[in-house]
Amino acid sequence: MAAEPQGVVLITGSRSLANGDAAVSEIRALSDCKGTVSTVQLDACWEPSVTAAVAYVTSTHGRLDNLVNNTTIGERERQDPRHVHLRDRLETNTIGPVLVTESFLPLLRKSQHPRLVFVSSRVCSLSRTADANSPCYAPKVGNYRASKAALNMLMIEYHLLLNEDGFITHGVDPGLVVTEFMDVNEDYLRSIGAPAADVGGGTIAAVVKGERDSDSGRVVSRYGINPW
Repeated sequence: MAAEPQGVVLITGSRSLANGDAAVSEIRALSDCKGTVSTVQLDACWEPSVTAAVAYVTSTHGRLDNLVNNTTIGERERQDPRHVHLRDRLETNTIGPVLVTESFLPLLRKSQHPRLVFVSSRVCSLSRTADANSPCYAPKVGNYRASKAALNMLMIEYHLLLNEDGFITHGVDPGLVVTEFMDVNEDYLRSIGAPAADVGGGTIAAVVKGERDSDSGRVVSRYGINPW
């Protein structure tokens, strides 16, 4: 998105402002960066932080055209009892995006073409997980999957609630890409064919730019539409 023509304003939300600033510096250093990029402290699980972020966007821009909910924690090794581990995933991966969405809705309603995006994953597909022939047929990331499957349902709910108000709502699966998210060695990810993170980012950008509007209300990926 930062490579789009002058006038695009990209605001990244980060729990750690230092990490957010570092990411913004990397984006600004790109040779094709033409837009305006900034960051705001945003902890999706802490209401005062979300309220402050809304106040910042309100005072600096007065509206929001696109909201991309990408707050996520993965499975990782379980040290806590399963119900505690699951509660943490639901708090971040499911409830956090609802808090952020509900808080930013008034600003989205001021846009002429509001878009709402929830970053999902192919591994939370119920049909794939239940298919013995699918790579997803393995009990390895159950709590993460459950939280993201719940997010998919909420995405559909928002699509139904806001469609008549002109909102375009999507779930987006960026696919397996090389990032630190999975706590897996990046060289290993490359060895199994995972592309760079900007490939997944490109899928999200395509939705934000309106290239997948006909698929509103579905979870889309670079390969098509994910099955439920």
